[in-house]
Amino acid sequence: MPFSWNDLLWGLAAPLVTAAGLRFVLVWIAHQLFPVDKSEPDSEEIPSATNDPVSPLETSLPLVAGAAVGYFKLKLGPWIPDAHYEWLPIGVVMAMLAASAVSLMGRSALVRFGILPVVSAAVAAGVGYLLMPTWDALSPPYVPYLLCWCVGVTVVSATTELSSESSRWPFTVVWLGTCLAVSAIVAISDSLLFTQIAGLPFGASLGLVVAGIFLGRSPLGGIGLTSTTYLAGILLIAHVNSWSDVPIVCYWLPMAGPFLAAVLGMFLPFKFPAALRATLVILAAAIPSTIAVAMGIVATLSE
Repeated sequence: MPFSWNDLLWGLAAPLVTAAGLRFVLVWIAHQLFPVDKSEPDSEEIPSATNDPVSPLETSLPLVAGAAVGYFKLKLGPWIPDAHYEWLPIGVVMAMLAASAVSLMGRSALVRFGILPVVSAAVAAGVGYLLMPTWDALSPPYVPYLLCWCVGVTVVSATTELSSESSRWPFTVVWLGTCLAVSAIVAISDSLLFTQIAGLPFGASLGLVVAGIFLGRSPLGGIGLTSTTYLAGILLIAHVNSWSDVPIVCYWLPMAGPFLAAVLGMFLPFKFPAALRATLVILAAAIPSTIAVAMGIVATLSE
């Protein structure tokens, strides 16, 4: 499946620049609305240089905007959805808006452990309903497939948002690696259209990382629900529309990576050596993704 320079421009470069630029703008606006108290010793530092939790609005909105630029410039789908897979952009926007709304409620225990999981489940149910086709030949059958997908998205998104590990640098590698693994699985499934769609969040995530480096902020904090919805959604689309021999487990394993990394980060003590901690967190995500890609390649060798 050859890619043109146009694909690289609008599929990688444009999402990267758009996401990075918009994040800079959002942080600047936040600084203007909530200026630093000049009486404080650290008054020279702007909020972007602090270790404050990153709001989904700061990262998820640029992620969606960056991916949208590539999606519509490459004409990967219409503005008004018709086919089931064309609802993915709307589903991702729903996830971004929901995550941003929850973040505005604060970080109390009620919000984090009560409202966040419920909202994540509601978003997963809505997006799953939009994306899941109702074909008679759907395998697995519609109801158990939809239920399992919704539960999976809810668990992964809520866990990554609740884990403090998601705001650290090793988790940046986890998200970027998961984006690449998802793109590889979709490509192995032999669909150029869906592969292009799957690759968009990688470019946008790189833009967020670049902006995060310059701003001194968590590179990919706050994207749990939005990124999980996007990646799990395109894996679902690729599976139900694929005629390849790639086993269904290959479409599920990549999303187990962020979940395992987040859970491991919760249980590792903070006094753990930083290098070893980072290695274990990254490996926890890399192993299932690597297995999925390897299985997919082996399954399609005879095609």
